[in-house]
Amino acid sequence: MSVISNLSQIIVLRQGSFLLVLLLDHNMGAPKRWQILSPAAQNRTLLHLATTEGFQIDRRRQRTFIVGIDISIKIEAFVATLTAAHVYHPGRAGQKLVLEKLYYYLHNLCLAPATYVCCFDGDGRPAVKRGTRVIHRPTPLVEDLKTMIRSFGFFVHEAPGEAEAELAQLNANGTIDAILTEDSDAFVFGALCVIRTVGPSVEEESLVYTLESIAKLGLDTDGMFLCALLLGGDYGAGLQGAGPTIAQALAAQGFGRSLARILTSFDGFELNKHLASWRQDLRQELRTNSSGQLERRQPMLASNIPDDFPNVAVARLYLRPLTSMSPGFTGRPPDSSSWKTTSPNIPELSRFCSTHFGWTGEDLLKKFNSNLWPGIAFKLISSPHVLYDHRTKRFASPYTNATLLKIIKHSSTTGFDVHRVRVSTDNFVALAQLDSVGVPAEIKLISVPQAILAVAMRDVSLISTDLAQDLEDSQHEGAKSTGDSASSLDDATASGAAINVTNSNNGNLIIDISDSDDEEQSTTGVIDVSGSDNEDFISAHRALAAGGLVDLSDL
Repeated sequence: MSVISNLSQIIVLRQGSFLLVLLLDHNMGAPKRWQILSPAAQNRTLLHLATTEGFQIDRRRQRTFIVGIDISIKIEAFVATLTAAHVYHPGRAGQKLVLEKLYYYLHNLCLAPATYVCCFDGDGRPAVKRGTRVIHRPTPLVEDLKTMIRSFGFFVHEAPGEAEAELAQLNANGTIDAILTEDSDAFVFGALCVIRTVGPSVEEESLVYTLESIAKLGLDTDGMFLCALLLGGDYGAGLQGAGPTIAQALAAQGFGRSLARILTSFDGFELNKHLASWRQDLRQELRTNSSGQLERRQPMLASNIPDDFPNVAVARLYLRPLTSMSPGFTGRPPDSSSWKTTSPNIPELSRFCSTHFGWTGEDLLKKFNSNLWPGIAFKLISSPHVLYDHRTKRFASPYTNATLLKIIKHSSTTGFDVHRVRVSTDNFVALAQLDSVGVPAEIKLISVPQAILAVAMRDVSLISTDLAQDLEDSQHEGAKSTGDSASSLDDATASGAAINVTNSNNGNLIIDISDSDDEEQSTTGVIDVSGSDNEDFISAHRALAAGGLVDLSDL
């Protein structure tokens, strides 16, 4: 094994013939680069981000927000935390503690309308990477974690090389919407949106960075590439004496862009010639500050630039990472077509926790009641397949069902209204094959955004006004296909009439329009939703919502 310097700690997880080496560095994540990016950070909760950017805008027509997770970094972080607390020891017992930490992390993610893709490093990652793990062979921890991830209804993807590079490319081409990571290298690899760590609750604010907001700092992907070389990162220590302010100023002048062009265009003698010219320009700018973008001239730093800066091999690790999108890649590409909203598998999770954590009987049920059932309930309500029966107050999906017990409505000044909801857990308990005696058959109140609850309950009058333009477009489309029915709808809503909607046998919505002053007079129209993108009448809902308040209590 190579000797690697500048590492704070080396932790070895061994089980039989399996070996996992975690190389932990307290500087992992390049704090200096996060310092540069701090003005571009937006404080947003994962619940708000996934609801507004995924569920409401719904570009994918799946009502979800796809988040890629660099899961190997989470393993390292939990190992470091447990080690610092002097409770972690190599072996099966230590791996159990890490796996349990990851269980609590994953169940929290269920409380946002997102689809998660957990990405692992592959065999083609760099052999030596400062601050990250080196996986020699599969380990029980990793294999057990993959099983648990799938049981939560999340997806597992193994990158051919580094996970953050793979996720960055998937983000750049629109396959995923954001990356959850602590590693700022994601932007060097081309990421568009990075969520920097989600806390113990999806309602806690996280730092969200987008390439668009970073551009306002005068930085782009090539600029971040230069900052990584100057300040140091996973592959090298950087240039001594270069700080965040200097790196940002040089990147804003285009030194990163010109360097990237040289490294991707030339080899051999031509490469060395162009690099020598680039170094001379860099030294000249540091000595003279001719652009005026540096705070002051930096003659000492200019003199410290060695003739082999940057290290070409290191620079090309950033510019040419191995991903499933790389030219000449012959492996299997990710099956992203399957990355759709799914629900946790309750029987599998029950068996997994019994086997791996030793939770059984009443102890298991109490733990599920406090931490797993809330996420199961949220996934049920936010599922694109959910149906709601107003007579029995029952939410149902192909996976589970629950009775609505309580709603506490809440209005905010920001326009993002989140209600508090409580449902029954009798079906959850039955699926887990547990005895509910002595444990409440209901969950604690959970937060459900108004837009999600409105769609789940078919209550169009609650749908957020953020969808106004989409609703208007849908109404115009509906008017073309429904003729007089749409006209009757417009006339009725203009005069303040109430609209009652029921479900017909053939899948249409029957609209009974009653004048609010004379309930004996009414007209009936039909909106045909058989050609909708999905089977939950969303297209018709949007058309009705654009017309005014709608009572769907009989649906």
